[in-house]
Amino acid sequence: MTTRELAALCESRINGLSRRRQAFEHSDAPEHVEGLIDDLRGAASDWDTAVSRPPEGDPVALRAGARTVRDGAPGLGAVADALESYASALESWQARHGTGLAQLRAARQRAAGLTVAGDADADPHTGPERTEAASSAAIAVLDVACAGYAACQDAYEAARDAEEALYAALSYVRVRPSGHRRDLSV
Repeated sequence: MTTRELAALCESRINGLSRRRQAFEHSDAPEHVEGLIDDLRGAASDWDTAVSRPPEGDPVALRAGARTVRDGAPGLGAVADALESYASALESWQARHGTGLAQLRAARQRAAGLTVAGDADADPHTGPERTEAASSAAIAVLDVACAGYAACQDAYEAARDAEEALYAALSYVRVRPSGHRRDLSV
């Protein structure tokens, strides 16, 4: 999947989680909440698999490449600067994506541990309290999952934008057929 597709997937998942959250907010029947929790447990099993691929690249190698360009072809300073900027940003995106992935995994684990709303034959005073507590716990799980997808989405969108900026900087570079280093022009 491209970074654009991954960002769109994150947006779609956030929208789906928001709809689930609304269902919990508007339900107070124990059997309905129990069904919602069962559905949530099933859905949570793949929350992190679709977005497990971080923005690709090696910041150290990009910085080394930028130094090589800067030292070998001083006229390509703008390209070297773009590579340096991309390398710095890549570290940030990879960290942001890692945070989002960790949030999704934590939400998945918390979803697996959610308890059902309670027994309908239980004490009428504790039944509604259990239902409310189960809904609140599920909402908290959904909020963490939304935050995880939002972090991944931000990382993918930032990577896409920086790639476009890098390609724009590289579009001014022309290589003459001989391939000698002196043949690079801006």
